[in-house]
Amino acid sequence: MTLPSLFSPLRRATATLGLAVLLGCTAATVWAQPAAAPKKELSEKVSEDLGKIKTATDLKNYAEALSIIDRLLKGAAPQSYDIAVLSQVKAQILLTQAEYTKAIDPLETAVLVSERNNYFEPKVLQELRYFLAQLYYQEAANAKTRDALQRNYAKASQYMAQWSKANTKPNPDAQLFFASLLYNQAQIDPNNVDMALIKRSQEEVEKGLEMSVRPKDAFYILLLATLQQQNQTARSAEILELLVKMAPKNKTYWAQLASTYLNLQQDLRSALTIERAQVHEAMNTPKDNFNLVGIYFNMQQYDQAINLLEKGLRDGSIDNEQRNWELLAASLQQVRREARAIDVLKEAIKSYPDSGSLYLTIAQIYYSLDKLNESYTYASQAITHKLDKPWQALTFLAYICYELKKLPEALEAINATAQYPEGAKDAERLKKAIEDAIKEREALANSPAA
Repeated sequence: MTLPSLFSPLRRATATLGLAVLLGCTAATVWAQPAAAPKKELSEKVSEDLGKIKTATDLKNYAEALSIIDRLLKGAAPQSYDIAVLSQVKAQILLTQAEYTKAIDPLETAVLVSERNNYFEPKVLQELRYFLAQLYYQEAANAKTRDALQRNYAKASQYMAQWSKANTKPNPDAQLFFASLLYNQAQIDPNNVDMALIKRSQEEVEKGLEMSVRPKDAFYILLLATLQQQNQTARSAEILELLVKMAPKNKTYWAQLASTYLNLQQDLRSALTIERAQVHEAMNTPKDNFNLVGIYFNMQQYDQAINLLEKGLRDGSIDNEQRNWELLAASLQQVRREARAIDVLKEAIKSYPDSGSLYLTIAQIYYSLDKLNESYTYASQAITHKLDKPWQALTFLAYICYELKKLPEALEAINATAQYPEGAKDAERLKKAIEDAIKEREALANSPAA
């Protein structure tokens, strides 16, 4: 199932990382630290040059600001607070310039150095992890190789897992992002879907559903996708029922729900779903109407099928196709309305005058009614029209002629049947019976009068 765009990965990027706050840091910003731990303060040189960086960014001279930052980073001590802050500021400037790929390395450096040395407040770290997850997700979307796709999805999942573990406040949007990320990661190889990740995606989206009184439709769409991947058909139907209730004009939801009930072998529910959808102007195409007829026919609800077909063929809501006329005739036969079935087929001949199968079906119905002469008339016409399997019509005509004692004509028809490999074997017995009957007739004709 194809998921919609569930979020805007880099929205509010410029505002969220707090560039102005970071540029306002000074060497006086100090926290109490154990003696052995790196100090959570900026060096004198970095403090002095932050003003220059702020001036450059205010003037949108980002190249100058980045040049100053790169120079300062070269002289900064490893694992220092300088490294963490400068890397974050550099990432923010790159994000401002929409240089998302280039922003990843400095942003990741800021997170890793801060985590090791407890520099940033938990809230800031959470925001940075979230942005890293979004940046890696976007990289995955632009990946050219499967290895790059796997690598970027793995990194995105890693940071979202860290974010989720540390999260203490419900955030439905972030939860939806995490669940979607896992779902897409699971399908890197469409031929080998990672069902463990699909299950994790389901679990995360279910957590998200509990975070708001009225969850977005996207939560249910994603949950549905995970359930379908796991062949949880019954639960999929439950979710689709919710979706059609929330969005009754959505034709896709109705179609999926009807199909799901068919997969569950709940034909009546499928038929009722199509009829419910049609109230909302969905599933009302000729194809949908024909499918509804087919469901009722398979359920042996022939009267329903007849009503739909007669109406549809009359008003165009079902395609005027030969198979639809034939299905109507078959439905009528099932309820012992053979005369009406014959009338329907004769009406169909007006639209499909070259179809031998329509003539043959009429002949067969007449035969079932013991009207052999009428059956003979239409069987004779059938073989003069287009047939997919002419040997069947010829065999039937031969049999009718045999019963009507039209033996020369019967022999001619069965000999024609034998010209087809598909009909030759079955023709042998009837041909012998016809030949025996001819011999018997000739013998009687040549015998002396009593």
